[in-house]
Amino acid sequence: MSLKKISKEKNLSRILRFVAVSFFVLAAALSILLVIVSLPWVQKQLNNINAWFYELELFIATFDKLSAVGIILFLFVIKTFFAIIPFTVLFIGTGLVFPVPIAATINILGFIILISIQYFWGRKFGGGGAHKLLLRSETLSDFMDFHGKGNKWMLTVLRFVPVAPVGTVSKAYGATDMAYLPYVGLSVLGFLPRIISWSVVGCNIYDPFTPGFLAPFIVLSIISGISLLLLDTLFKLIK
Repeated sequence: MSLKKISKEKNLSRILRFVAVSFFVLAAALSILLVIVSLPWVQKQLNNINAWFYELELFIATFDKLSAVGIILFLFVIKTFFAIIPFTVLFIGTGLVFPVPIAATINILGFIILISIQYFWGRKFGGGGAHKLLLRSETLSDFMDFHGKGNKWMLTVLRFVPVAPVGTVSKAYGATDMAYLPYVGLSVLGFLPRIISWSVVGCNIYDPFTPGFLAPFIVLSIISGISLLLLDTLFKLIK
């Protein structure tokens, strides 16, 4: 292995660890903020802001729920081809309109529609440029089993890691021989913490200075930090 390659790998490892620690620091800061905004005198100062969010809640309550479901699922289809809407916005938007169980269910359905289209796209047209680039590394290609059925548990990890592009991963696995149902099941399993957390955030956005709103951010920050450390460990094992 060349010194240049070793240097690049060390730099990547440092970046992953730095970002992971940053997420843990963010989680700690949000935890402190949660304690502060829970103080009675702080809550009193926030009453005017809470009144505005209450008006927003009343306005959104007038939306036709059936039409909202259709619009949300259509936006997931649009996102399949045009990555202009972040998942965060879609998940929170659904939570704005529906209670957590229904919002999470709709978001899971939308996510399945999106990754299904990308999976079959990859099966028909290949995994794309990023997939071809990964195939150049024999070690990485063998570990991911891109020439076979695909590494199932690595799929779950990649869905769990916030920095892994959903579309790239979906098309890459669509180009493998992995069966559709395991692909969907493992994808949802890895993405579920984010889906539920952002759905909870959306449902509690009308009262943003409460545990119901801030706690999901804390959980997501911790999950992101852990997943990046896990990814760093996996990269080291692949070498």
